[in-house]
Amino acid sequence: MVVTMSINSICGYKSYVTAVPKGKKTHIHIETDCEKLQKWGCDFDLPNVEMSNQNIPYYELVIKSMKNNICDNCYIPPTVMNTYWVENEKISKALAAKIAQISINIDSIE
Repeated sequence: MVVTMSINSICGYKSYVTAVPKGKKTHIHIETDCEKLQKWGCDFDLPNVEMSNQNIPYYELVIKSMKNNICDNCYIPPTVMNTYWVENEKISKALAAKIAQISINIDSIE
């Protein structure tokens, strides 16, 4: 199964994150027009891990983000992890398909 999620970031960029199973790894592909994310990398593999070691791919992304000066408020790293978790069934595919949309709303600025 292939999982794709889209993000409309507060910075104005629209991005798509796709996770594709590739044996013992999950291939991540990011489509974006953000130059920082393009330097960060739009194609990479994360290891498939057992639930007891579920933080390993997240730490790899954090280190990758720090090395490439990704904005602290960038939604792409957590979207990569959510796409990864759905593809690897750490988040229910049925629940993800049913919900289909997760949002962050700015309800008030004073």
